[in-house]
Amino acid sequence: MRWADLSSRRLAEVSRQTPCILALGAIEQHGPHLPVDTDRLIADALANRLDAACDGDLLILPAPPFGCSDHHMGFAGTLSLAHETFLAVAMEVLGSATRHGFRRFLLLNAHGENQAIGGVIAERAGRDLEGIDVVLATWFRLAADRLRPLVEGGPPAVGHACEFETSLVLALRPDLVDMPAAVDDGEESGSRYLRGDMLSGPLASRPRPFDRFTSSGVFGKATLATPAKGRAILKIVVDCLRELVADCWPDAPGVAGGEGQPLPGGTP
Repeated sequence: MRWADLSSRRLAEVSRQTPCILALGAIEQHGPHLPVDTDRLIADALANRLDAACDGDLLILPAPPFGCSDHHMGFAGTLSLAHETFLAVAMEVLGSATRHGFRRFLLLNAHGENQAIGGVIAERAGRDLEGIDVVLATWFRLAADRLRPLVEGGPPAVGHACEFETSLVLALRPDLVDMPAAVDDGEESGSRYLRGDMLSGPLASRPRPFDRFTSSGVFGKATLATPAKGRAILKIVVDCLRELVADCWPDAPGVAGGEGQPLPGGTP
């Protein structure tokens, strides 16, 4: 169920045991071949597929379209919120839903640089909003072990506008992908402590603007992307998300069994 599609009367009838999904994405450059809407597109698609897998019984909150993307400002098209603004928006959305009686929230993140502030949001909500239960999950970390066999390229293969993100957009919105413009790019750190990708974070961190280690905005092997790989990623991640929801809230509507509902129109 999408919160924005329901009437006030219908929302009043929804069980307050229902988990609510707040998708966290971004509007930022994704190389020369992907739309700046890539992270938001992926987050929204995962939320819809998770809801369908739970028989349409979850509640998808309207999501903020922007994320924390200052490190991508060296490339055209990026729009970014300050951490304080992102935190305030998310907290007020969660607070509003809590005032209506909802208590279970999944923060479904699709943007790497939302992870740290996402943890702050979850911690702050758990402290300040009475009775709230918040779970933060970044799709590529949640499903990392199951996704790793799909990686074809050597490091760095999966990072940003890469083999995985390009495959996902090819599966979801191929009309938005300019594959002839796709390139493989990204300068890996010389320190083994600072090497990592979207599946395995580095042991230490050195935040830098993105244009310091990629000339195109790509970090990974975008040319290895395929629609079939994108569909496989979607299935793996949605399976992991459904297991997470069932583990956290086993008594919630729609999570206890069945294969879920097909997406309307045969959407991949």
